[in-house]
Order: sequence, then C-alpha cells, then structure tokens
Amino acid sequence: MASLRARKRRQKIVGLFPRIGRGLASTGRWMLRHPQPLLATLLIASGLWGLWGYAQRAEVFRIASVRLPMQSSLKVRQSLIGMNLWAVDLRTLADELQAQEPWLKEVRVVRELPNTISIQEIRRVPVAQVQVRSWYPVDREGFVIPEASSAPSEGLIRLTGFERAKVPVKVGAVSSDERMIVALRVLKTLGRAPGTIGRGITEVDVADPQQIKFRMANEVEVRCGSEEELGMQLERLRAALKVIQRRQIAAQYIDVRFKEPVVSPQT
Repeated sequence: MASLRARKRRQKIVGLFPRIGRGLASTGRWMLRHPQPLLATLLIASGLWGLWGYAQRAEVFRIASVRLPMQSSLKVRQSLIGMNLWAVDLRTLADELQAQEPWLKEVRVVRELPNTISIQEIRRVPVAQVQVRSWYPVDREGFVIPEASSAPSEGLIRLTGFERAKVPVKVGAVSSDERMIVALRVLKTLGRAPGTIGRGITEVDVADPQQIKFRMANEVEVRCGSEEELGMQLERLRAALKVIQRRQIAAQYIDVRFKEPVVSPQT
C-alpha cells in the first residue's frame, strides 16, 4: 500500500513538469504576439535606472547645508557637505547622532530636496520626577532624563520609595526596577481617576507596592492597597472627598483600604 502511494506521488510530480512547460510555452507565445507590455515595462525600468544614475551624479543634489534644531548640541560630521543627497544612509546617520545624546527619544534625519539634510530631535516628555541625589524627570517609559535640579519641580509628580529598590535607579537609562514600573502604571491609573483626583496628585509613594500611598495638593495623604485594588479604591476616595468637602473637614489622611474609608482629621 505504501509503495502504491509513493508511485502515485512520483506520477503526479512527473506529470507536473509537462504542465509547467506547456504553461511557459503558452506565455512565451502570448508575449511574442503582444510585445507591447513587455517593451513598456523595459522602457520604464531603463528610464528609472537612468534617472537614478543621474540623481547620484547631478551637482544639484550635492549637500549644501545641514539643518539642525535651534540650540541643539548635536554635531554632524563635516564630510556630509558635498556628498550626494541620495548617497547618505539616513538610518546610520540617525544612529550616530542618537549616540551623542542617548537621552533623546529619537533622532530623525530627513532629505529636503534638492540639497539639504534636516535633523529632527524627538525629546522625551517627562511625566514625573525621581530623586537620585538630585531630582530628575522621568518619562512614561521609565527613562530618567539627565536634567538635574536641586529641588523638585513644581509641575511634576514626585515618585518616592526607591530607597530599597533591588535595581538602583540610573540616570540616562530606563529603570527596570519593579517599583518604578508599578509607579508609572499607578500614575496612568490616577490620570484616569474620576473627578479632579488625578489633577491634584503631588507625590506617589511605592516603597511598599502592596500599600501604595499618594499625596494630594492639599497635603492630604491617601493610603491605598495594591495596584490591582486601586480602581475600586479611587471610587471610594471620590465619595470620601465629597463628604469631606460637604462637612468641611480638614483631613490629615484618608485610608481607602476599607469599605468605609477612614478619615483622620488634622489635630
């Protein structure tokens, strides 16, 4: 039975070659009777090849200027001037410039006809700040931007609780520490919080990821549980804030880990 199946497969394979040959012969005869499409394709291809050769030799495409962003510290090699615009490997040049300032999110290199190379810097957007001796901005990917300040910036949320981090926070690199990852996810959740909660946060403390804390603009400390519980607890916080506002309570902290939030008034 096995030999019969093998013989049938060989017959099918052998029979395939004549079919392919007949198909190629039929295509060849059709092309001989209708040469116009083939000639048109060849003419277009040769024209494009000629244009490409001209573009690589023409004086008009020799680089005359390199445009950099204002106040950029990037330095472009002088050998670019006079090169053919189409001979520049944009990806390689972008990588060279990115290596000069690795804290940039991206460097884009663009050809501007007829003879200009334009450099574009895509900067990282800080969403918070962290203290590594000095205070440094952090973007949403956890990259610590090397722009130090001795005091925390007013407009950025402070991320704290990294004193016992397993992986030390490094300036000029993406932090892989679990606490940093949790802190950034918590920030995202807080940004979607109901009401004005998200706009009133000044500090997020992730020293214990199972007992997250954050501080609001009025210096009220909010005590939460883990990240997984945060959504439900923010709903409790919204209800508690309404009661506090209605009763005009000067709260010291609000603990939303319980079904009925605990409000400690200032003494």
